[in-house]
Amino acid sequence: MYVPPQAGPERQNNKSVAVKLLSREKLIANAIMVSSKEGTATRRAGKETAAKILQAAHDLLATEALVYFTMRNIATKAGVSLANLQYYYPRRDALIDAVLLDINRRYRLACQNAISAKSASAPEEQIKAVLSFQLEDGTQTQTRQFFIQLWALLGSMDDFSGRYLEQLYAYDLEILSEPIAALHTNLDKVEVRERALVIASLVEGLMVVVGDTSKKRATTKRTVDLIFQAALKIALEPKL
Repeated sequence: MYVPPQAGPERQNNKSVAVKLLSREKLIANAIMVSSKEGTATRRAGKETAAKILQAAHDLLATEALVYFTMRNIATKAGVSLANLQYYYPRRDALIDAVLLDINRRYRLACQNAISAKSASAPEEQIKAVLSFQLEDGTQTQTRQFFIQLWALLGSMDDFSGRYLEQLYAYDLEILSEPIAALHTNLDKVEVRERALVIASLVEGLMVVVGDTSKKRATTKRTVDLIFQAALKIALEPKL
């Protein structure tokens, strides 16, 4: 998902998923700092520079063609020299790793806020809150461009192993699996994950199939409503 720099304040929820998200948020933030060159991002100026570089990478993916996603262009957009960028992220794959960690951090915070905003403590309400957020976010033009280009970028780096894509969607499956497991204590982990996978596929497919939603809002709303109902049924039905 594409989240602008100001993602909003963190809200703490004392129930289930939201509590876990808050603690993991700190772990992911620390991981981003470790992914840049050791010792450089521990000071305030270093953290600010690393954050500017990551934001520039996000913005390029969301607004420009993939061919422009180069270390030099990212440095220019961040307002730093190429040498300075490489001081924090010596290789392109190191920068991509940091971008993925940053996406997970933003996504966790956004999901946490979505759950808190709905005061969703019951598993069913958590699922509804997350689905509503995902479908709303997935119909935004910048989110769509960001992810389509990110998929292409990661696919070119994966060497068909799927490592990067698996890393990208690990939390997506987790945020769906936890309330599904809480609802259906009779399901084993494989069945819970299968349901989460199908739901995630429905949501992500929306970005590819629907296209530019700004030009066909009525059709998009009907499609989104159908996907929401289908995904909710997959999550809630005792037996499929």
